[in-house]
Amino acid sequence: MKGKILDFSIQDNTGVILGDNGLRYPFTGQQWKEQINPVRGTPVDFEVSADQQAIAIYIDAPVPAQPSSLNKTAHESISTSSVLSQQILKGLEQATDNHYHTAILNCFKKFADFKGRSVRSEFWYFQLFCVLLSIFLHFISQNLASLAMLIVMLPNLAVSVRRMHDIGRSGWWVCIVAVPIVGVFLFLFWAIQDSDAETNAYGLPTQFTTE
Repeated sequence: MKGKILDFSIQDNTGVILGDNGLRYPFTGQQWKEQINPVRGTPVDFEVSADQQAIAIYIDAPVPAQPSSLNKTAHESISTSSVLSQQILKGLEQATDNHYHTAILNCFKKFADFKGRSVRSEFWYFQLFCVLLSIFLHFISQNLASLAMLIVMLPNLAVSVRRMHDIGRSGWWVCIVAVPIVGVFLFLFWAIQDSDAETNAYGLPTQFTTE
């Protein structure tokens, strides 16, 4: 039977329920099956004993409404879109990781190669690698960080020369960084330029490759 609590006394551990049929049913705290204390106005579901006492009393929680077919379809569409978005992001992350690793490998494999061309992303990925390596080793040992920078100096110079070749400039333009401030900014400006789309004096346009 359904109803609601009219009154409950903690001191006496007794209360009264008003049933949906309009009748009142007394009850004791022993028949209250919930963890919280009975509160006036709480809807309840209960049974009635032979002596008209309320027993086996539970809070009458409303059953949640089932979503309509339209809402269900919308929910499924949102879920599908979320899954697809996660897959796309994962794919982009994997592609970025592959390009990053390929760039580092290329620069070390061509550590003394001052010919040919290097695309913009290869150059900047290697610069990022050098910066992160320096910061990481700096916290371990200053001497170790200095040694690492000496090791990457030659491949860094080589990829810088190839980057100049990629935009159609002589590799000697790398020397412009010796000019304080202005030279560095000018070299960085050139380093962010798009590759020559056509074959230039230094070779064919290049892509990421592990060969």
